[in-house]
Amino acid sequence: MNFRFGAIVAIGLIFNGISVSAQTDTSKVYTFLENMPDAGIYLPAPPDTASLDFADDVIQWQWGKTVRNTPRGAMANRDGKWGHEIMAEIYSGVFGFTISEENTPAIWKLLVKASYTGHFSTTKAKRKYMRTRPFAQFNEHTWSEFDDEQELRHNGSYPSGHTSLSWSMALVFAEMVPELQDTILRRAYQYAESRVIVGAHYQSDIEAGRLAASAGVASIHTSPFFSADIKAARAEYNKIKNIKTTPITTALPCGQKILDSPVDTSSRRFYGDVAQYWQSKAERSTERGRQAIADADTALDALMASFSKGVGFEINAKATPAMAEMLSAARRVLIDNANQMKTTAFRKRPYVQFGEPSLIPEAETAAALTSSYPSVTAEVGWGLALLLAEIVPERQNEILTRGFEIGRSRIIAGYNYASDVQAGRIMAAAVLANLHANADFGKLIEKVKKEQEKKK
Repeated sequence: MNFRFGAIVAIGLIFNGISVSAQTDTSKVYTFLENMPDAGIYLPAPPDTASLDFADDVIQWQWGKTVRNTPRGAMANRDGKWGHEIMAEIYSGVFGFTISEENTPAIWKLLVKASYTGHFSTTKAKRKYMRTRPFAQFNEHTWSEFDDEQELRHNGSYPSGHTSLSWSMALVFAEMVPELQDTILRRAYQYAESRVIVGAHYQSDIEAGRLAASAGVASIHTSPFFSADIKAARAEYNKIKNIKTTPITTALPCGQKILDSPVDTSSRRFYGDVAQYWQSKAERSTERGRQAIADADTALDALMASFSKGVGFEINAKATPAMAEMLSAARRVLIDNANQMKTTAFRKRPYVQFGEPSLIPEAETAAALTSSYPSVTAEVGWGLALLLAEIVPERQNEILTRGFEIGRSRIIAGYNYASDVQAGRIMAAAVLANLHANADFGKLIEKVKKEQEKKK
């Protein structure tokens, strides 16, 4: 059965918004569309076909066609399936038992509600841009037998809905079973990549889909029902697997196991990185360039000042001590995670690669000794933005915009390639899932929420 959300909630779910019943039925979602962050605000518009940014999209589209008649292509075809059933199928293989409404009611409930809610994270941006899909752009067919081409032609390509579905589900399951986080997140990473292979999405669509899903999961955490549901699902998992005690802490997610290898000069994706590097140089002499210089400071005080405008109030150790404590703890973990990844693969920074000056000359000598991949600044900026969007949901779009731009500043400054920045953002969401699974960090979050309640 080709299981589609439109058949469950209403045909108008994607095209016309959430049905009346879904808007009032908390058994289906953790939060509603109108409360979700808007990827049409905090993410940039999709690349225009005449822009340099489109280079990476075309290169990845061409690569996808070369692997269709391989086992990876067969996997991509199957990944064209949509909805709860394919998510249950995929993660049944990861968990080692069958996920179904009958066999695992608590896990199924979590899966259904997180799937719905996570998928909503792309709805607003899809409507805004209505980007043409690659197969339609190039007058071809998709490779997946499960794709309804007629439907897809009337459903925007940017951001990818399949990606938001799988990545949001993976983040929730990684929080539920952190000891399997790398396997869970890797499978979702591949599921998204499958959409490029079959020609249903461009690379920029799936990258935006992952970011939208990460923001959507931050919104899921604002639900008063989510915590109880994930605990019940974990208890059910423990019972089936005969686990007596759930680990309080788990090792950080391993980017080497979740992501593809970093791009190098022989990679097909290097040309996309170069295109974005050259295009961003034009912003250096503008106000945006001056902001990029300021964003290079990732000290805690600088980050709190940077996000203060987004949240709508001053963040500092004196005015918001609990929030400062939480951000400090998260910042340390995000930096550690990014630096761990840097130890396994060294990539030259753009300004070094091209023998050019960067926007921040005083930092060039020291930075040249460290890997460009992944971007520590992007991981910290996006990770703290996700955390703050959960705490101050009424300002989520402003917060997420700031977090996204902190990463983009590294491309403008010449210190990181676009793929380094994206890797940092992906791992930021993975780290946040890990932190949410940590009981001690959970106490910090609750402490911050109480602090915020007193301010109101």
